[in-house]
Amino acid sequence: MITDKVGFEVKPHEGFTYQECMDMKLTDYTDIIVDVGEKAGKEYNIETSMASMKEQWAGVEFILKSFKKTGTFTVAGFDDAMMLLDEHIVLT
Repeated sequence: MITDKVGFEVKPHEGFTYQECMDMKLTDYTDIIVDVGEKAGKEYNIETSMASMKEQWAGVEFILKSFKKTGTFTVAGFDDAMMLLDEHIVLT
């Protein structure tokens, strides 16, 4: 995204130095770079939150219990799932 906005290739690599930034005159594009960095940080937070939510749901189990002698079942463990769902709705 930075490359697209500044008009030349910016491809950091292992060992990328401050001097390389200066040589590319990236200080002229500070506002653009800060904006892209903030968006990337927010996107990363969303992705990690979503992964955490998915992981939490993997452990949720519903248990079917026979309801008297009617041949039907009730769902047990629903309260924990509802609490988790409420929490994730607020986070989302």
